[in-house]
Amino acid sequence: MTPADIEKARREFIASRERRPKPATVNRYLAALKTAFSFALENGKVETNPVRTVKMECENNERIRFLTRDEEARLLGATPTKYHPLITVAIHTGLRKSEMLKLEWRDIDLKRNQLTVRESKSGKGRIVPLSETAAATFRELSKVRLIDNVYVFPGEIPGERMKDLPRYWEQYRKKAGLEDLHWHDLRHTFASRLVMVGVDLYTVSKLLGHHDVKMTTRYAHLSPDHLLSAVGVLDRVSENQVTLELTPKEAVSL
Repeated sequence: MTPADIEKARREFIASRERRPKPATVNRYLAALKTAFSFALENGKVETNPVRTVKMECENNERIRFLTRDEEARLLGATPTKYHPLITVAIHTGLRKSEMLKLEWRDIDLKRNQLTVRESKSGKGRIVPLSETAAATFRELSKVRLIDNVYVFPGEIPGERMKDLPRYWEQYRKKAGLEDLHWHDLRHTFASRLVMVGVDLYTVSKLLGHHDVKMTTRYAHLSPDHLLSAVGVLDRVSENQVTLELTPKEAVSL
């Protein structure tokens, strides 16, 4: 198998779909194939890794989609009540899906209003403070906690955790009339709302568990309305300016 063979297979894969697959999807397949060839190379089954020279698709990781208050209400209205805690916790903690579904009751400290993520995407744990809404949600969940299950969000199999998103998520999204909405956008909603009320990016980065604050800078540019209100601060500063009379020497020193 040569790099040309893989390029041909990629083109055929893209052409076989009704809708062009996203670059991230194509890259995941290429990454899996590259790993398989690397393993084969280590074990002497092949002489080269043909995927190594194949260029990956260019991904756009700057996409930001967050819920307005009205959209949040519509989503909750279209979703069965049993899934409301999942949505509320996601919006009010910014946890990744995997982090949330792995939560155990030992990770929830309602006396200090915080939870512990034992292992995040970066490989490190972190403490996440809880808003009153998030804390209240966990308190309600604790009232119906299963004795034989340590997980906050139990699965259908006794003793196991929920493995994935609520069933029929796409149907709920469509029923709510929400276009281009993914579960991960609930995490974007958490971060975006913090930035829009003035929380600094460094703090938001820590709450999200980003290993580099550069990953958080995507939230620096949100909606035109928010940016317009931000520059309005300049008008208020101008109104409160104090005129200083300086000597020529003082002016030069400035």
